[in-house]
Amino acid sequence: MTEEAARKAHKVLVGRAKYSDVAQGEAMMEENGFAKAVVEAGTDKILGFHIIGPYAPILIQEVTNTMASAGGIDRIYRSMHIHPPSAN
Repeated sequence: MTEEAARKAHKVLVGRAKYSDVAQGEAMMEENGFAKAVVEAGTDKILGFHIIGPYAPILIQEVTNTMASAGGIDRIYRSMHIHPPSAN
């Protein structure tokens, strides 16, 4: 869902991060890429997630898997993530 659509039916929390907010994005010198999470307040269910920038199709896969398994946003932030994620 978009943030606008989610707000019509749910109480939501929205989180935003620029690629440059994390080491990999900084290393890529990516200034425009970002991610945005739209979650239901109280349940942390992911209602929408948007990623714009390089490698977006790869990055969104983790979110897609979490949503498909009925996991909440906590499943992503409590997971272990390799760093750096690739050997570019």
